Amino acid sequence: MTVLVIRTHKRFAVRRSVTLRGGPPKRRGGLMIELSTEGCRISNADSLAYTIDQEVVVELDDGETLPGFVRWAHDGFVGVRFARALRRDELASLLEVSRPPEYRAAVA
Repeated sequence: MTVLVIRTHKRFAVRRSVTLRGGPPKRRGGLMIELSTEGCRISNADSLAYTIDQEVVVELDDGETLPGFVRWAHDGFVGVRFARALRRDELASLLEVSRPPEYRAAVA
């Protein structure tokens, strides 16, 4: 059975190491695999360590931080909604450094 999911914001495939800060223990690594203006999906995360609505900070490998809260967590994945939506230029900049060259395209 196919399920159609309509999303408000376009999501982009990315691949970038991140650290999630918040809750015990204070830091956990992961891999950002999806990014939108409103949030991101992180894989390779200890999803059992997070609860819905928990405040977290997504720390990128260049030191940039994106505060937000956990929307869902299961099966080694964590969904984070940013506290403030990314502006178009911020999203484009993150995509530029978070995607391989063959997948870099203008933010539509």
